[in-house]
Amino acid sequence: MKKNLLSIIILALLVINLAMNGFMLLSVMTTNSQTAKLISDIAAALELEASGGAGGGFSNSNSGTVGVANIATFGYTGDNNLTISLKPGADGKTHYMLADVVFSMNTASQDYATYGSSESLASMSDLVKAKVIDVLSSYTMEELQADMQTAKDQVLEAVQELYGSNFIYDVSISAIYS
Repeated sequence: MKKNLLSIIILALLVINLAMNGFMLLSVMTTNSQTAKLISDIAAALELEASGGAGGGFSNSNSGTVGVANIATFGYTGDNNLTISLKPGADGKTHYMLADVVFSMNTASQDYATYGSSESLASMSDLVKAKVIDVLSSYTMEELQADMQTAKDQVLEAVQELYGSNFIYDVSISAIYS
């Protein structure tokens, strides 16, 4: 008799344990779904994509991976390179930078058809050049030699803001200082 009573008590405890596990699972799943919804809402507000794709924002990482077949370039190279007067450095002298600037465009972007045509690029060329000069002339020669990536990021951001688009996703700057 004692063995049957003990078995009944164990069975009752197992049923109670099962009910408590079910309750805990439901409460965790509800909280998890609410958290996932909150994160999705925040990502949508920041215009981010879950896959890290080509949408939203104006940052460098917004383009995702662009295939070689979807890249077009324009810029200021060769005879059209830019001579930029830099901010005086620690030596107090004004230095100049002779820069080749190349912008990479994503031809698969929706805005490329609008802004990427040769006529559109030619009409905006002086404004883009002014943005590049504005950004780079705010640096000293020493600052640029130490960290060119920050300047590239600022040039890219300024040009993306000018166009209001991220179809231009990268900038390359090669420079000679004097």
